[in-house]
Amino acid sequence: VLATAACTALAAQNSRKPDELLLDSASLTLDRATNLIHLRSPRISQGNLAITADEALATGIEFDQTSEWRFIGNVRITVDTAVLQAASAVFTFDQERLARGELEGKPASFADEGPTRDKPIRGGADKLLYDYVAKTLRLSDNAWVHKDPYEIQGCDLIYDLTDGGVTSGSADCAELF
Repeated sequence: VLATAACTALAAQNSRKPDELLLDSASLTLDRATNLIHLRSPRISQGNLAITADEALATGIEFDQTSEWRFIGNVRITVDTAVLQAASAVFTFDQERLARGELEGKPASFADEGPTRDKPIRGGADKLLYDYVAKTLRLSDNAWVHKDPYEIQGCDLIYDLTDGGVTSGSADCAELF
């Protein structure tokens, strides 16, 4: 069954739609005891979004159903002109779309080059929450954003990936995730 799913995913790449979710990995194995799928060097892409890591554990590879993906080691997410990096991340997919992602690191970070910026906007925190629909990045626990010539610090900041704006999030930072 797993080989069929992998072949189906590869065959789908040949008849690719512009916003189709694609999966590629160096290896893919099923742990029958836990029903988790283990991937080495996974790469997921959809439109202007790409996710790579050293490895991943997934509850399923059928993106039309709800599945959770846990990425481990050198996690890198590219969204338009922004690059997010973390030690680990958990992403939820549903209805063939990325629903949300939680990234962790010491720190997890981002850099957004932007097409009209002279210098990139950079930021980091121990936790980043990426909202695919809102196109925002919520930074919490030791959060900072450097938007030349300013540096903004706080326990909870929200960065808008569309316009580069930074706003303050919750004043109560104890329970964001």
